[in-house]
Amino acid sequence: MARQAILTKDEKVFGYELLFRNGVESYFCAPDSEIASRSTLDTSMLLGLDVLCDGRRAFINCTRDTLLKDYVTLLPANQTVVEVLESVEPDDFVMAACLRLKEAGYMIALDDFAPNDPRMSMIDLADIIKVDFLETTAEQRGAMLKRIGPWRCRMLAEKVETREDFHSARNSGFVYFQGF
Repeated sequence: MARQAILTKDEKVFGYELLFRNGVESYFCAPDSEIASRSTLDTSMLLGLDVLCDGRRAFINCTRDTLLKDYVTLLPANQTVVEVLESVEPDDFVMAACLRLKEAGYMIALDDFAPNDPRMSMIDLADIIKVDFLETTAEQRGAMLKRIGPWRCRMLAEKVETREDFHSARNSGFVYFQGF
């Protein structure tokens, strides 16, 4: 298990993205994201979110299967952010699962949101939109911020690795920040 801090504009920890690691590498090297998602949930339940996240929110990567089978409901809603992976197609079943989670008090985040993202139909369910700072241009990020804006949901800049990137993201309207 690994965790990456998610900071607020004033550099306070808002939460942690919990990540499965199956070795000493700083990344997951198996091809099956289902294994990673379920293993993260298992470890989170065994250790407890208070231990893993110091009382802050836990961002849990969820695959289609994890969403449809409601596995994430094993974790407390007031501490858990359901992070819908970019590989999850927003069909009726996924939308219904996210709506159930939202109604149960879970926050919903859309991971690696990109221009012309196929999950655009999920924006109204989302509390947080995560945008990869390295994979998007300043113009693309600006357009997404303008289109989605703070009136719909909060924007999180991920892969923010330098102080300069942090200031740039903060000044352009992002409210949460995540680096390696």
